[in-house]
Amino acid sequence: MKQLDSIYAQLPEWLQDLVVTAQGALYYRQRYGGAFREEYALLKASEMSSPLQLELLQVARLKKMLTHAAATVPYYQALLRNQSWNNLRAGDWSAFSALPVTEKATLRSNPLSFLTGGKSNSRWIGWNTSGTTGSPMQLFYEPDAVSRQYAYVERYREQAGVSRFLRRAQFTGRMIAPGEHPSRFWRHDWANRALLLSTVHLNSETIPRYLDALERFRPAYLSGYPSAIYLLAQHALRYRRKSLRIPTILTSAETLLGEQRESIEAAFCGKVFDQYGQTEMQSFWFQCRYRRMHTHPLFGVTEIVTPDGRPARPGEVGDVLLTGLINQAMPLIRYRVGDRAAWADSDRCPCGRNMPMIESIEGRREDYLFSRQRGWVGRLDPALKGVEGVVECQFVQEVPEAIRVLCVPSPDFRPEDRLHLESNLRSRLGSEMRIDFQFVDQIPRGANGKFRAVVSRLPVQTETRNDFEEVR
Repeated sequence: MKQLDSIYAQLPEWLQDLVVTAQGALYYRQRYGGAFREEYALLKASEMSSPLQLELLQVARLKKMLTHAAATVPYYQALLRNQSWNNLRAGDWSAFSALPVTEKATLRSNPLSFLTGGKSNSRWIGWNTSGTTGSPMQLFYEPDAVSRQYAYVERYREQAGVSRFLRRAQFTGRMIAPGEHPSRFWRHDWANRALLLSTVHLNSETIPRYLDALERFRPAYLSGYPSAIYLLAQHALRYRRKSLRIPTILTSAETLLGEQRESIEAAFCGKVFDQYGQTEMQSFWFQCRYRRMHTHPLFGVTEIVTPDGRPARPGEVGDVLLTGLINQAMPLIRYRVGDRAAWADSDRCPCGRNMPMIESIEGRREDYLFSRQRGWVGRLDPALKGVEGVVECQFVQEVPEAIRVLCVPSPDFRPEDRLHLESNLRSRLGSEMRIDFQFVDQIPRGANGKFRAVVSRLPVQTETRNDFEEVR
């Protein structure tokens, strides 16, 4: 793979467009062939089904996955030997919730034990991910699992008013524009009518060129990381660029913050639809036009539990446990994905869907800072509220007593802006926290293209208390 990347990097940019287009054609066949039509038809037919109908379909899929895992997956063969989970039925999930939780560290340490048959299959699609913490993990998918997943993606697009057949611009974590100073920071995938945008070259100098490219391309929708789209929106608002209109913006892969949504919708006169999922292919959550986050019951089983394992009540933040229902190559049962969320206190949405809804996604444990005065503090985005002159920030913590703030200032940054941000942070982290500012031109994205607002490098023993302080 590295050799192919090296060859790609040496090609002229027009030829890189052709390579990207050829790869896009392969992806199209992979995503929209196979089981896509079957799953897509099922989703259309069941989308407005009653809660009981959806639960019956979900239980049937779950029992099929549990039976498969118990018979063929080494890690679960012993754990599922007790057949009490066969008592699972709609309305009574006690037998399922009694099953042990699968931890991410266990998967990372021995991925082969989670594979059907205990070894990889040449038909499967392998995928390596660095994960949010940088720890590598190898995953495998059935080809039909990928095409089934894209049936959900397509329905998500369609309810947002777009489809795979329309022109789209997309931020991608792939190194599509190699080198530090390419002449353009995007490549064309003509097979999918897509303009693929690089995340790694975004800075105050290049952002106007990204906006110019979008104006020329005129996509029906823009998709990708909210942090990257937010940078474009900030620039467009600050310099009053009103000529670019993008009616639909689809965000995913990072937690979408309220301020990001407001700026993006104002800048592009469009509507933002957020989606949540994992590389492990365990769940598909999506926002409808009423901004309600639905968990699709046919893609996976979502649980939210408290530290003692009790199901969380609506509005109560807990750990997310997921059980995927579409990928039999690598089943994961009651998998603690590392995110925290809360159920919505409602079972009905004006859109007509009867799917369970999420009130908030609080992020991962590593998205929290630790304060000896306040404990674990999350949701730092309000600290930036009202702070002018700052493009974006990253908060790095390596010792409990201090944080380092990497700050990208805008051209109109003033000393008062720094004082305002510092005051906001102290109100959340306590007066004893040392806050060191470091001004940079650009905050690097990870290898997967994602932006991490919080980087915690605290040792495990720092966790002297088990509760999280949710400061909003």
